[in-house]
Amino acid sequence: MKKLIVLTVVTALAVVLPAGSALASPQQFQRFAAGVVGKAGTNKKPRAIALHIHPFHEYGIKGGPTNIGNQNSGATMEVPFSTVFSNVYLDKALVFNTNSFPGCDLQTILDDPASCNPDSRVDIPSTASGLVRTKGALPGIYTLFTTLDVKTFVMNARSKGGARVKDTLALRVVTPLTTAVIEGKLINATGSAKKFYGKVMRFTIPEGLIMPTPGLVSQLVDFNSGIKSAYHKGKPGIGLKACPKSKRLHFGYNGEYTINTTKKADQKSWKIDQIGKRIDKTVPCK
Repeated sequence: MKKLIVLTVVTALAVVLPAGSALASPQQFQRFAAGVVGKAGTNKKPRAIALHIHPFHEYGIKGGPTNIGNQNSGATMEVPFSTVFSNVYLDKALVFNTNSFPGCDLQTILDDPASCNPDSRVDIPSTASGLVRTKGALPGIYTLFTTLDVKTFVMNARSKGGARVKDTLALRVVTPLTTAVIEGKLINATGSAKKFYGKVMRFTIPEGLIMPTPGLVSQLVDFNSGIKSAYHKGKPGIGLKACPKSKRLHFGYNGEYTINTTKKADQKSWKIDQIGKRIDKTVPCK
């Protein structure tokens, strides 16, 4: 029923190109903020901290065209896009032990998250929102603004050999059109990123959050979330070692985007039309 309502709105939508409008790329309005709550431990005994991660697209561009809902948004000055991969870069002073926490299976997270072990849920209060747009929508036009419910769990991901994959997170996202899981896997930083970063959490956005129904593009334009400060069996989920001499911690973000939900020639995976430049931020270390 909800899909039918959205499709009816799309069919009825008449779009007129605003005078002087120009297409922008997804990277142009991409922004990022980060932070930690808690004090540093030592290199031998890291202390649990809460981690705050906030990738978003800038809103409130003055003079932008009026959208449905009477809102102006810089994000809608872009071509319709979806984020396929989100990469969060994490300071070398952080250590990760979420694999020592109880995990929950993917299907349980989707179908009955209340039955997961309470210690497997690790999110801080989170908010998220997105724009639903038609493929090929003109600048300044969107069909629906939607808020998302987000819960984060340690996930019992498995390798092909059956062993548990370390430090895998599952962000359970509920929208008006779908319930899906964004999987995040911790990998080592490589290349020039190794100067400041030890790990990268690479999140894969599922198809239901990229294309909720044929003909629509789902833009996740604000994802304000993080991991709570917690211990399990004496180990911090995310621990902070001694502060570096600079008393600053480094965080970074970049997105990988598909334009108008285009797929590769084999139609089996999304075509990455743009890889955003990494946005680097520093926050105080106490």
